[in-house]
Amino acid sequence: MATSNATPNFDPDDFTDPAQAAIAAAIDRLTENEKVLAAAQAEKNQILADIDLLGRKTYIRDRLRGNPAETGWNSSPWDDEELGRRTMAAEVAFALRLNRNTAGIMVFEATRFVGQLPSFQKALSEGTISWSHARKMLEVTENLPVEVLPAFERQVLPAAKKYTVTRFGQAAVKVRERLHPVPLEERAAVSQKDRRVWVEPDLNGMAWMKAYMKVDDAQAVFDRLTRMAKNLDESDLPMDEQRTMDQRRTDVYRDLLVDGVGPDGLGQGIRGTVSITVPVLTLLGQSNEPAILNGHVPIDAETAREIAGTATSFTRILVHPETGCTLSVGRESYSPPAELKKYTEIRDGTCRAPGCNRQATHSDLDHTQPWSDGGTTSADNLAHLCPPCHRLKHQSSFTTSQKPNGDLVWTSPSGKEYLTEPASYIGDPPPPVADVPAEPPPTIPPDPLPDAVDDEVKKAEFRRESDELPPF
Repeated sequence: MATSNATPNFDPDDFTDPAQAAIAAAIDRLTENEKVLAAAQAEKNQILADIDLLGRKTYIRDRLRGNPAETGWNSSPWDDEELGRRTMAAEVAFALRLNRNTAGIMVFEATRFVGQLPSFQKALSEGTISWSHARKMLEVTENLPVEVLPAFERQVLPAAKKYTVTRFGQAAVKVRERLHPVPLEERAAVSQKDRRVWVEPDLNGMAWMKAYMKVDDAQAVFDRLTRMAKNLDESDLPMDEQRTMDQRRTDVYRDLLVDGVGPDGLGQGIRGTVSITVPVLTLLGQSNEPAILNGHVPIDAETAREIAGTATSFTRILVHPETGCTLSVGRESYSPPAELKKYTEIRDGTCRAPGCNRQATHSDLDHTQPWSDGGTTSADNLAHLCPPCHRLKHQSSFTTSQKPNGDLVWTSPSGKEYLTEPASYIGDPPPPVADVPAEPPPTIPPDPLPDAVDDEVKKAEFRRESDELPPF
């Protein structure tokens, strides 16, 4: 997973390359614009909170009341609080041409953000976090007891300033689980009662089919669909007849549920897999500290113990409860050259390009320093890149360098640097693999689309290239 911090104090005048300086100057304008937008949103939050406060003032409420004679004998009158809240929301809705419910939610969220998350509001006003980060903070603090919010805000703000929205959300959820006064097992048991499957009709004869279930089950289902979809060989078909990964995954999903099995028995013997990180004391039943699914999703201790003890399709990772240092990685699922590959999969967690969340298990293993240039097949020279990001590295002037601890530094065509951190720092890697055949240069088909092709066709081709897995 990647952070997105560009090199600070960048001065385009330091560069003699005109192309590099031009790109860098444009990127600097963009980042400054983002700061302006963040500050404007912070000001908007404060204005909305002030409007909500006006609706709570007695002298304002007195002017908001209608004519009692016109309320109707069978109408339930609004109390003072509801009167102020509804009237102020209507004012905002009319002024901004919004639905009143939408405006009411906007006022409520802004008021909660300003009142309960003052450090995040300050950071937003200074442009050190984006509004997207702020909205993620609102999401992860929903239903979190007010008394733990100050400590929660203090612990997660550095991550919001450093990471992408997705990575920040993952880090914040971990802290949320540590601070929440209600044990995860109790909350999971309550939430599991709400499990369900439902259909939402959409346009053009299509629909969404959704399921609400335990996160480890959902991940295993999705992983199995992906593995089955990859087994569908369509290389002999013309490019315009080949299905994207999303399309294949959907077709397999339909075949399994409607027919019980995929075409020609596809799917038999294929099982979804996930990795869980379990504190030693939790595994031994001496602690209820949550385990972590696939690097960032907390699961309750009982589920973790069940998975680690009975499910052979899961990789078991034992970590020290204080230092987080890896003590043991299960070897039952390794296959040549499995030790090194499994090590880097667990270390990386996802594609190591800035902002990308595709799982490492569905990404390519790239030599940071190319084999042809003397690079070694070793943990400190290997990093997972999903196919689109892998292609970006090889087809553009983006470059990467790797530090011994697994940190990966991307240098953009503008000369800016972006640091991406591994999901886990897990101790010493296995020794380098000897006598590994040379890595062939990446086979990247030429772009078949001329400049004059219709925009919609370009969008479809880009979608084919960037099939993305959800960031479980």
